[in-house]
Amino acid sequence: MNSLIALCADAYWEQDAECRFTLIQCTSTRLGLGADAIQSALGKAPWDIAGIAHESASWKDWQDCFARRQSFREAAWSWQGGKTGTCFLMLSGEPVFDDAGLFTGYRGVMHDTTIEKQRETELRRFRAAIDVSGDPIVLVDRETMRFIDMNDTACKLTGYTRDELLGMGPADVLLADRQTIEADYDEMIAAGGIGRTTEGTARNRAGELFLFEIQRKAIRFEDRWIITSIGRDITRRKRAERAAVRLGQMYAAISGTNEVILHAQSPEELYQQVCEVAVRGGQIVNASILLPDTDLDWAKLVAVAGIGADTLRALHISFDQNRPEGHGLVGTAFRSQKACVINDFLNDPRSGPWREAAGKEQAAAGAAFPLIRKGQSVGVLLLYSRHRDAFDDEIVQLLERIAQDIVFTLDNFERETERQKAIDALRASEEKYRSILENMNDGYFEVDLQGNYAVVNDALCRMHRASKEDLLRQNYRDYTDAQGAASLYRVFNAVFRSGQPGELAEYRLLRQDGTTGIAQASTQLIADARGQPVGFRGICRDITARYEAEQALRASEEKYRSILESIEEAYYEVDLTGTLLLCNDAFCRMFGYAMNEILGLNYSQYHKPEDVAYVFANFNDVFRTGIPKKGIDWVLLHKNGDTLLCEGSVLLIRNDEGEPVGFRGMLRDVTARREMEAALRASEERFRDLTELSSDWYWEQDIRYRFVQINGDVLAKTGMAAEDYLGKTLWELPFDHISLEQWLEHQSQLAEGRPFYELVLKTQAAEAGSRYLSVSGLPIRDAEGRLAGYRGTGKDITERKLAEERIRHLASHDILTGLPNRMMFNQMLSHQVQQARRYNRKFALMFIDLDHFKAVNDTSGHDAGDVLLKETAKRLSENVRASDFVARLAGDEFVVIVEEVGDPEQLSAIAGKLVAALRTPVMLAGQIHYVTASAGLCVFPDDGQDEDALLKHADAAMYAVKHSTKDNFRFYLRNT
Repeated sequence: MNSLIALCADAYWEQDAECRFTLIQCTSTRLGLGADAIQSALGKAPWDIAGIAHESASWKDWQDCFARRQSFREAAWSWQGGKTGTCFLMLSGEPVFDDAGLFTGYRGVMHDTTIEKQRETELRRFRAAIDVSGDPIVLVDRETMRFIDMNDTACKLTGYTRDELLGMGPADVLLADRQTIEADYDEMIAAGGIGRTTEGTARNRAGELFLFEIQRKAIRFEDRWIITSIGRDITRRKRAERAAVRLGQMYAAISGTNEVILHAQSPEELYQQVCEVAVRGGQIVNASILLPDTDLDWAKLVAVAGIGADTLRALHISFDQNRPEGHGLVGTAFRSQKACVINDFLNDPRSGPWREAAGKEQAAAGAAFPLIRKGQSVGVLLLYSRHRDAFDDEIVQLLERIAQDIVFTLDNFERETERQKAIDALRASEEKYRSILENMNDGYFEVDLQGNYAVVNDALCRMHRASKEDLLRQNYRDYTDAQGAASLYRVFNAVFRSGQPGELAEYRLLRQDGTTGIAQASTQLIADARGQPVGFRGICRDITARYEAEQALRASEEKYRSILESIEEAYYEVDLTGTLLLCNDAFCRMFGYAMNEILGLNYSQYHKPEDVAYVFANFNDVFRTGIPKKGIDWVLLHKNGDTLLCEGSVLLIRNDEGEPVGFRGMLRDVTARREMEAALRASEERFRDLTELSSDWYWEQDIRYRFVQINGDVLAKTGMAAEDYLGKTLWELPFDHISLEQWLEHQSQLAEGRPFYELVLKTQAAEAGSRYLSVSGLPIRDAEGRLAGYRGTGKDITERKLAEERIRHLASHDILTGLPNRMMFNQMLSHQVQQARRYNRKFALMFIDLDHFKAVNDTSGHDAGDVLLKETAKRLSENVRASDFVARLAGDEFVVIVEEVGDPEQLSAIAGKLVAALRTPVMLAGQIHYVTASAGLCVFPDDGQDEDALLKHADAAMYAVKHSTKDNFRFYLRNT
């Protein structure tokens, strides 16, 4: 009998007619009650035994059951005093009667369910852990490609019920075909279950698209692969980023209105400056203000700025509703005292009278805002954009504030801070939930109210670089610094007091191995069954790589700015309207303005009126073709009214979508150089006039243009004796400076009997090398006026030509090192990009910076620094190939263009050779100095599609070396 009971129960028990235990017999080792507990129960009814609690009913219900002599099944008890604490028991019993039918007691069996109860508690904890995430979680069976479970957040995001989703698969909601999704899953499975994070687009039940970031991982469960996916809806974030860019441009354009109001001296000045401020950011291409004209029936244009101003002045616009011209933007806004917007100007019936003019100026959207004073409309602010749908609600709100009082407040975008909290339980077993928790890329934790770790997953251990045993002994003060501990305390305290989830953007993580990192965490309160707080649970993410990348990018941008400020050439950036957005100090010095004075000026304000069209034509050519222009001569106006002659360049700026958004370039003041050239020309003119009286040598030709007379020291000047000229024409002599086309043109002049002046010829003198000659001639005519030949003079202009070549060299080379300077490098880099695109070739850009140059200047003086720069230039030039190009940008920064790059090993060998060459000690001011260099490399087109991207990425790679080992080189890493 006992063996039979042991098969189905852990104990057998009997009670007498008073329900007092008379026997409790253990039949299995599973029973957690000790002998002392069993002995203390004998002779007592259950409700009289200390430590016993009825889990499924009250003791009164239990006593009523006994009184009715009813059988019972699986009654749940908890009994304190077991071998390991509290035991959970399941009892079944039936009444016992004697032969006479009299009730004699109860007997039954007992099951120990402690282990099952503990597992159920752990399962609830794991389910609660999944409930922490406000992100959608789904599980997909790879074999059937069907959803097998998901949380409530996933249902809400897609708009489907759980039952509907269980009959669907990922191909039903993702914008990707099943074959692509299957291939993606198989790659994860083949990679050994390594998780990956991607971005994609999905469609909800209503057909709306949303963007998401999803973390996937393949998990082997039982005999099949399960794909776990944790997503994050980033639709609002992406839209907010794009809207933030657009709003940021508009905010930048109108933020100057406060200053306008403070400094305006009259309504007219205020109107004009408001218009100029409105077009400054580029979103608005034309702004104007129109007022009623008491003498005319048409609106009076009192201020206008931007493109198409002349076209707008010629238009007829009315406030009168009885005129067709009064039903457009201006008239409607004026009469209704509300903003009037047409976001598709060329197709809206209200724009009929002005559609032709709008098409000419490419105006795609317009908006009008009434100027209201004392309840009456007194005018209208009229704005045009070249972009359809440019005036959304947020832009209109900003512009309405300008129209009301020229004061506005830019609304900050609300960050998405609320996450959905409720996550429905997954159907899988405890092992499935444990697998999800342990295979999460983010760290999961549970801490008690004192901040001691109670539960951690493997990802958190990897983040701390500690074992689970070591981590479970740590308090939050052990793994962060004092500042981080204070921040964590504030977050946990706020969560404890409010009961709402909290987040900590970032804090310093002190890892077990002594290294440090940056982490961010989100947490929520854990409450027991009575609702009392007992601890916290949350998600922790390691953001060290992202934080370091952001720091490196900021440092690179600061360095880029410092480079701009250190160069002698003026640097500028303007928008598509020519309004100055960015410049360096050299630009301000060139024009005599302070930085806050010159930013926001339009190009027409520092050019003469007669030169504005010429400047516009050059910028328009670059806009249309996308081809940079270099070496353009411009006359510009200094603040004091003086004119400057500048030589400049223009390059097109594109945004991330490849659309033109502005221009950048360099300017160099060549006023002094041009004056010197003019003086040189004047000197030559005076010399030419003197030559009329006494030339270097004199000549005459016959009717066939053959030399018949030569006077003067022609041998010394040309390297040929007079006898060499006689009987020959100019084109029969050994001059090699003129092409066949030029000779034909010269012969045409002679045939027509026209004078010719300063025909420049080049000859090779036997001893003196190349010589340059200038020959001028006048026709000889007989008494009847017929052409009889030519006479003229010739002179040696070798020194002048060589001086011109020296001037050109100085303009394009660094004076100290003799290397090409920044201007020539920019031209060479632009040419190299064009050639590489045309012939589908690769080339490399190397950015080199000396590591200890400042120390040399500080200890040995600037003369020693100059010697070091010359030696650096010499070593770089000697250790590159003949086809490569070396230049000095500024200070101790050099660049090398390596043409026709082969494999990475070849490029590494060249970079290693250059770094090693600069490592060799150098003697400076009687002392040996050890100076090394840091170099960064990037390859076109792999690491950048244009000059700016290549320079930025090579600089970032060099900067990474500079802040690590120095004395080395590094390639640009595209995935960082």
